[in-house]
Amino acid sequence: MSYSLSTHYAGQALLDSFNFFTDRDPNHGFVDYQSRDQAIAQNLVSVDESNRVKLGVDSINTYFTSDKGRPSVRLTSNEAYTHGLFIADFAHMPSSTCGTWPSFWAFNNENGTSWPTGGEIDIIDGANTAQSNMFSAHTTAGCHAPVTGFAGAQGPTDCSLRPDNVGCNYAAPASDSATYGDAFNAEGGGVYALEWNMQELKIWHFPRSAIPDDIALAPVHTPNPESWGPPHALFGGSTCKADSHFFNMSLVINTNFCGAYAGEIWAADDQCNKLAATCEDFVAGNPNSFHDAFWQINYIDVYEKQKPASIYQVLPMLPSNTTRSRAPSPSAFISTGVIPSRTRTITVTTTTQTMSTAVPTRANNGLADPATVNGMTLLGCFASPTGYESFTRVASSATMNLEACVNGCEGRKYAGVFGETCYCADVLGGATAIANNMCDTACPGNPQQLCGGVLSANETRTAGFVNTGAVPLNGTLSTFPRNGTTSGNLTSLRLQPVNSQTASANTLLTVYGNVKDDIPHSAPAKGGSHPESKGKAKGKTEAVTITNAVTVTYTTICPTDAARLVTLEYCTTLTATKPHGACMAEPTVAMTTCTKTCAACGAHGESTVTLTVPYAVEAGSSTADVVAVTMQTVVPVLAHNSSAHNSTYSGWGKNHATITRTNLVASAAAAPTYPVAQSYPAVPSYPAASSHPGGAAGGYPTNPNYPATTSAVPVAGAQSRTAGFVRTLGYGIALWFVIFGIGMVL
Repeated sequence: MSYSLSTHYAGQALLDSFNFFTDRDPNHGFVDYQSRDQAIAQNLVSVDESNRVKLGVDSINTYFTSDKGRPSVRLTSNEAYTHGLFIADFAHMPSSTCGTWPSFWAFNNENGTSWPTGGEIDIIDGANTAQSNMFSAHTTAGCHAPVTGFAGAQGPTDCSLRPDNVGCNYAAPASDSATYGDAFNAEGGGVYALEWNMQELKIWHFPRSAIPDDIALAPVHTPNPESWGPPHALFGGSTCKADSHFFNMSLVINTNFCGAYAGEIWAADDQCNKLAATCEDFVAGNPNSFHDAFWQINYIDVYEKQKPASIYQVLPMLPSNTTRSRAPSPSAFISTGVIPSRTRTITVTTTTQTMSTAVPTRANNGLADPATVNGMTLLGCFASPTGYESFTRVASSATMNLEACVNGCEGRKYAGVFGETCYCADVLGGATAIANNMCDTACPGNPQQLCGGVLSANETRTAGFVNTGAVPLNGTLSTFPRNGTTSGNLTSLRLQPVNSQTASANTLLTVYGNVKDDIPHSAPAKGGSHPESKGKAKGKTEAVTITNAVTVTYTTICPTDAARLVTLEYCTTLTATKPHGACMAEPTVAMTTCTKTCAACGAHGESTVTLTVPYAVEAGSSTADVVAVTMQTVVPVLAHNSSAHNSTYSGWGKNHATITRTNLVASAAAAPTYPVAQSYPAVPSYPAASSHPGGAAGGYPTNPNYPATTSAVPVAGAQSRTAGFVRTLGYGIALWFVIFGIGMVL
């Protein structure tokens, strides 16, 4: 039984038939999905004059990495499907830009269903600078990909739930170099088709220049997947019972940022990780990089084999000399509640017009240049606000063309040409794709080819997006001057050759890349995650809290004897938040250096010493995080030189404070505790502090960081020398009496 058109999603009807997802991204993306009203207000959604739906992202504002993320949209079809032929025609998809993760996929979105019951099929999937598509499937246990019958490069074959959550997948075949991102857009987009029946699911991709006639002329010609050749990806068959693993699936289109894919592979991406330390840092701070991160959808058609006769038009066969056109649609995005049509309207005439088979010079804003040149793939028109720092000039010729530049960059990753000049690079650096119609300079060696272009002083990257034909909601369309034109007070520009070693910032390059053999990283599922990874973000993890119990040993003046230096332990529990993807040292106690006055406590009897102590101790701040302060040693230091009392000694510096980690359990204490008086050697009693003019014993100020003591601080100056003399005299007298007694006995 042949297929018949069941649902035609296009323009306003597409937007009215999909709901806007607004919950927090289940894949931990740095993204803020907008509601329908929010998307309209921010002009993220529109319908152009050709009835194409545009789904964009915020490319204006900067954000903090602590924010929810960059605004975007995620649309899910209201209708769920089991079996059918799905044909999606995209004029443009988000460019191959660092931080992006665009997807066109389907999964069981039924309420109460535990993912992956019902399955997930990822039709378009990629991240960062990928130029090749990844096809994936995710199922419950017992499904494996077949070993034959496909054209793609097969990856893992177990489609069931695994901790890495990548399912079974295929990369696009090397023979199809325009399946994703920049290369896809340079071709003017293309078509993806999914055939799903009771036995298997097959996925194809067709670039704009190679769309089969039965798709291009549908529904006049019925699409026939049997004539399309081997699919790029194949799921089901004898190794997976399709009807047991795939059912009730809704279609989804979204653009995510970072998260479990773009964020997870950021460190492994040798281009993106040179732009920023983390994916979130780049996405938050570089809005201009996302002007081309948008979908432009011509239509999504759904065909079924069971067709109720009452809802289909019976169309006469077209004579060979007729033309067809689609019915016009509103050019502005207005909510009308229109439901998708069950027919695609075809205008049938019997005039003598002939159907042209010529390919337009620019199909869907693609470049007219060849898709491949000597093994390199056309990536499109590129701009660089930083002046192509990764590109180097290799040749300049009055007969420059695409073939000459590509040949001149043999062995390099990228070739870029502007006018007479050819540049080569191994990484794109800050260069990103813009609207292909911005490159409008004919190659001097071949006028049928386009070799870059020039941005005027009044043009911005935004112009590339506006020129795709998207009509803002206010109904106005911005215009920008092009080369050789005058607009208002703008003077026309004259193309000048670039003489520097690198191209200037206003230069546009037509870029080719050696990407046909690139295999993208396996993509994780989007409908759910493995139980072992639930609550754990891959790529953008939630900020990690590091907790350390830290003990700092430091030297200070004895609180009960200003003539002594003692060693104390300051124990505390420190916490710090480590941003996702960042490398950060474990938290340590903040220390400070201060100068203190004592009673000749220095190593050489100085009365002023420089100490390194915990900042919290010196500042007298809250001690709620202190768990213990213990006396380690008491180091009595006798004054040997009375003339040194006013000198300064800095021998107790930072190197004297050592940090050691312990396994202490964090707990709060109201205040530090100090050893009792018995911990110190016995000292003689002295008069109370009030008897001294200075307030404290001997006139030394009381240290506010320590508790008051009941004994005055001893003076280690003249009093200690007098006491020594008295003791010596007493010992002499006692010795005289002993000798005298012995003499008397004898």
